[in-house]
Amino acid sequence: SIETIGDSLLTPTKIYVKACLPLIKKGIVKGMAHITGGGLLENLPRTLPKGIGAEIVDHPSLPSVFAWMKNVSGLDDNEMLRTFNCGIGMILVVDKANAAEAKKMLLEGGEEQVYEMGTLVNGSGVKMMNSLS
Repeated sequence: SIETIGDSLLTPTKIYVKACLPLIKKGIVKGMAHITGGGLLENLPRTLPKGIGAEIVDHPSLPSVFAWMKNVSGLDDNEMLRTFNCGIGMILVVDKANAAEAKKMLLEGGEEQVYEMGTLVNGSGVKMMNSLS
């Protein structure tokens, strides 16, 4: 179905507890960041210990409403990522050894899409290694 921009922007926040709770109970999740106001660049660092940052190496393509907003607003990638969730509602931090199991469990828990977006590194903040498209 074709959704209007207004419908897209007014879609209620997704609730992730059903899909995430089994991973939490199993001890797979090391950290979680709900990507709301402040976007990825402000929310992810809040869940990381001091001295640890993140490198995002594979941000998925922008949903059409965010691609449109980026185009008409003239915002650069950093401002888009600081202001909007850009299609990423929740980030889970898991050991690389548990990434495949976490993805499988999330999909089994009802998530439609799960992305392995990057890695944790020494440092602080979030460094984007690819551009938004």
